[in-house]
Amino acid sequence: MPAPTTMPKTRWTPRTLTFLFIWWIGGLRPSILRFFVLGNLRNNLIKRGILRGPAKHLAEVRADFERRAAGGQFQEHWFDRNIIPWCATFAKAFGRADSLRILEIGSWEGRSTLFFLTYFKHADLTAVDTWAGSEEWEYHATGDLSDLEARFDHNVGLGGGTVTKRKGSSLEVLPQLLSENQTFDLIYVDGSHFADDALTDAINAWRLLRPQGIIIFDDVMWPAYARPRANTAWAIHQFLKFHPGEYKVLHAAYQVILEKKTDFDDPLAEWVHRPAVPTSIRESAADAQRLPG
Repeated sequence: MPAPTTMPKTRWTPRTLTFLFIWWIGGLRPSILRFFVLGNLRNNLIKRGILRGPAKHLAEVRADFERRAAGGQFQEHWFDRNIIPWCATFAKAFGRADSLRILEIGSWEGRSTLFFLTYFKHADLTAVDTWAGSEEWEYHATGDLSDLEARFDHNVGLGGGTVTKRKGSSLEVLPQLLSENQTFDLIYVDGSHFADDALTDAINAWRLLRPQGIIIFDDVMWPAYARPRANTAWAIHQFLKFHPGEYKVLHAAYQVILEKKTDFDDPLAEWVHRPAVPTSIRESAADAQRLPG
């Protein structure tokens, strides 16, 4: 009797995982796939100065940001690739003088924080981070991990606006913000990239986001884990399935940026009733009403 055959396991690589992530996020959603193509084309036209209005806006913001950042303590510059799509997106939704409430989930050294404070001159920003490093990226700016929070404090001091630190895991802090009935106009999700954590952050952040607010999911295309469904792309794929019709896509590439179109208030269905009052209590209430006053 021949031995049963087993299906060979797929050997994923960063390249094949990225193609899979594009299929999850965009292949199943033509509106998002269009942004992968047209959005990247638009960003290149802005970068080359062909779209003069957006290019001028970009140059002004970038110069202001780089002037402030020059006095900072930054080892990492990952954030800078987001400047073009953020400037293009923010300009359509907000004014730079708007008084926005911003939530940043994952702040690290504060480079993205400083950009928010530079772009929005009257921002009220809440930063959520442990400032205890990450398993996904080693802190090597100095030999002492405790320096990370001090670097953040120094760097955000170069910007304007107001910054409130909520030190702790986003899995704990975001439910606290919900219990405090806080809401935000703009939310940046860049915490843990493990799918379970990223999906939890996405769901909680969506509840904290006001209608017509904007949410940014970072590193959606980053293959941080060898198992495909352990990555952020799977989490955002599930999130988009969970909230159909509630969002408008503003940008899709390495990041996904959405506008919250509506905030549903779902009452209980008409066929759901409260439990009937027990007979003994109902009879006692009736007897009490018959007693003379």
